Amino acid sequence: MRVGVLNSWLADRYLPFWASYLQALEVEVVRPQEISVNLPVPAPIRRVLSQVFSLKSQGIDFLLLPDVQLGVEAHRGNPSPWLVDLGATLERLVPGLPPTLVVPAELSPEVAGLAAKIGQLLTQNPMLARRALERTKHQLNSSFTPPKQSGVHLVGVVAQPMLLSDTDWLNNLRAGLAEYGLHLFLADKAPSELRQEGSALELGLELPTDLEAAGMHRYLSRLGKVKGLLYVHDPEYLPLPNPLRKLLKKSEPPKPWRVAGLEAPWPQVAAELAQGLRP
Repeated sequence: MRVGVLNSWLADRYLPFWASYLQALEVEVVRPQEISVNLPVPAPIRRVLSQVFSLKSQGIDFLLLPDVQLGVEAHRGNPSPWLVDLGATLERLVPGLPPTLVVPAELSPEVAGLAAKIGQLLTQNPMLARRALERTKHQLNSSFTPPKQSGVHLVGVVAQPMLLSDTDWLNNLRAGLAEYGLHLFLADKAPSELRQEGSALELGLELPTDLEAAGMHRYLSRLGKVKGLLYVHDPEYLPLPNPLRKLLKKSEPPKPWRVAGLEAPWPQVAAELAQGLRP
């Protein structure tokens, strides 16, 4: 049995447990290889598709995918399918997509029940699944570790959290900011805390990732060491929630800020921010 896993799209939040559990089930965990995908989509989306095409070509039996909304459904608006149903979105773009196993994009003890069901599905051996879960369930209690960050002239980023797990995208942004002496800063609070920050804005947001992005805005706006803000918005793939964008027009942040797309010319954006940061 071979199960393919992504290495982005919040993989750092859920994969440590699932990779260990699958291995304890004696299931082979298949990682994506770098392949080129020629599709007219932004680079972060293209990288996700590249991983899926790579895993499919390696002959996996199942594809493990995250539910980034943690089971919450949107009852208002028309959210991007990339936000609310990654599996169905990939089915439309990847012919012959392997069967998917959808798991919450965050870990908690409540995930143990789903893990047991998936373990039995994959092994058809309840005893093996039970033993594997006993050996690995301690990882469901994982705690948040803030990223190590340093530098001066810090620019905080507000975006859908899936984007901020794309290492290549972050490196490109860092390089663009560095050309003008600016340094990237990511919100150093746990996702659950950021969602609480977002709820405090009372914007009527439903989806957890929308609440998290709104929480980034609230937290980074008041964090003194962050001197500027960058809001990353793509209306088709990774949009910031409409109520948050309306709030920005109604009540601007108390520091220099810019809105940019997924593939903005980062040195140019950095130059504009640096201009606003000059005394």
